[in-house]
Formats: sequence, structure tokens, C-alpha cells
Amino acid sequence: MSSKLNPVVQSLHRLDRKFEGVGDQLHEFYRRQANGEKPNPSEFTRLLEQQSLTHSAMTAQFNLLQKPLKTVLNESK
Repeated sequence: MSSKLNPVVQSLHRLDRKFEGVGDQLHEFYRRQANGEKPNPSEFTRLLEQQSLTHSAMTAQFNLLQKPLKTVLNESK
């Protein structure tokens, strides 16, 4: 299955990049805090919300990708 042809796989790749980007932003927040800066706590909350929403979307997309495989496996029993 080519990822260029499968929109679910393309969506998973896009969400993975977004998840990694939010993770990078969280690491930057932690670095600033460790350096003695006082970053805005609402920024931290916003990043956690984005990370959680992106993870939920990735899980939903993965389940869409997995469903046809489960159907084939169940029908072959």
C-alpha cells in the first residue's frame, strides 16, 4: 500500500509531523523554564491540549487504517 495513494496514511504522516512539532515546542518551553525564564503557563496548557488532540486524531486515523485489515482477518477465519 503506497502512502502516496492512501489518504489515511497521508493524514497519519501529517498528524505525526504536527505531534512532533508540538513536542518540540514543549521541549523549548521546558528549556526556557530550566534557564530561569518564566514562560506563560497558559502556553504550556495550550501545548498540552494540542498534543492531546493530535494524539486523539492520530489514534482515530490509525483505527480507520486498521479496520479493513481486521475485517479481512475476521473473514478469513
